[in-house]
Amino acid sequence: MKILNKIVLIAFVTLLSTAINAQESNINFENQPKWKKVLKMSKKQNKPIFVDAYTTWCGPCKTLAKEVFTQKKVADFFNENFINVKMDMEKGEGIALKTSWDIKAFPTLLYFNSQGEVIHRVVGAYGADEFLEYSKMAIDDTKMAINLQKRFDEGERSGAFIYDYLVSLRLGYYKELEAQVSKDYLESVSNEDLLKKENWNIIKYFMNDPTSRGFQYLVTNKDKLAEVIGEEEVNTKLFNTIDKQIEKWTYWYGKTPFETEKEDNLLKFLQESNYEKAPILLGKLLANKYKRTQDADQHINTLDYIVRFNLAQNTSTIVNYANIVLSTYKSESAWAKALLWLNIAEGKETKIEHMAAILNAKSKVLEKLGNKSEAEIAKLAAQKADKKAEDAGTKIISIPAFKMTGMQPKKN
Repeated sequence: MKILNKIVLIAFVTLLSTAINAQESNINFENQPKWKKVLKMSKKQNKPIFVDAYTTWCGPCKTLAKEVFTQKKVADFFNENFINVKMDMEKGEGIALKTSWDIKAFPTLLYFNSQGEVIHRVVGAYGADEFLEYSKMAIDDTKMAINLQKRFDEGERSGAFIYDYLVSLRLGYYKELEAQVSKDYLESVSNEDLLKKENWNIIKYFMNDPTSRGFQYLVTNKDKLAEVIGEEEVNTKLFNTIDKQIEKWTYWYGKTPFETEKEDNLLKFLQESNYEKAPILLGKLLANKYKRTQDADQHINTLDYIVRFNLAQNTSTIVNYANIVLSTYKSESAWAKALLWLNIAEGKETKIEHMAAILNAKSKVLEKLGNKSEAEIAKLAAQKADKKAEDAGTKIISIPAFKMTGMQPKKN
């Protein structure tokens, strides 16, 4: 019994010690110091400088401070390799430094040499592993941003180098420069070279214009590309690039001129292409175009075509189409088509949580059409399906969108 008690005590002490150590792990920051003092410390200790440039209102800044900087592997790396500084950019010397350091978003994580030059930049909040990966670039001569910029200015243009340079631009939140560099490089590469593996990462992460010569060549020759990269990865990239462009046009609200020429280019390409996903994407593109141009008949007929010819990606898409018609048009013939679509969706759907949404939309359409008794039946069926989904733990809960202060760039 004494041995058992001793084992329990040792285990408790070990756990307590681990918990205390975990709580005590943190980057050793100099808080709001004079910048000249930091530079002197850097020269004396022969270490580069890491600056957490934050504001008190920035949500992601707080997440970094609480959940990332406190992890042992993060704290150990920074305490060993950097002079670490926390600088409120809206207080004291931080106000002037914000301008000279070209800070446009928070959190901005800056890495300096002893001369006070920014050698690397990471904008946004990341998890510990990504944060460490991007921060290690600041002590790697082949990856740090200042060296990559110098090599670019000197004319280096290999595929591997351009990829590293584009990553540094994205991490630094240089959106316009990133877009220009990727566009220039991809336009300079021959069609045959686009099929080479050395260019795939640039294509995968930085080729975003489905109307470009290079992208359309890849769609036309996707089987050749798939032999080099793999079918699933290639198919995902090609489809998502077109789909995201259509989605971007869907949310055009007139603040800037619409890209009519590009839309026409993509329409023509999809109409003439043998790409197997072209009918699905063409349907979405035409539906968006007719909705934007307020061509009601063409819009409804296109949605009808998509549903009837099984081009909708899922029943949730069909429900969305029905809701759009219900909220946009005051035509019984349009509502009747929406009801037909929902009946098709109901016949397809096997998951009870999605069935609830279909039946709920159906009840609203029936009510619009004046079929109150059938509307009530559909409404009760929707409630029943919703309860079954809740009991099964599969109920779909809509979470209201909210705006988080601060920003986070796209993950590479």
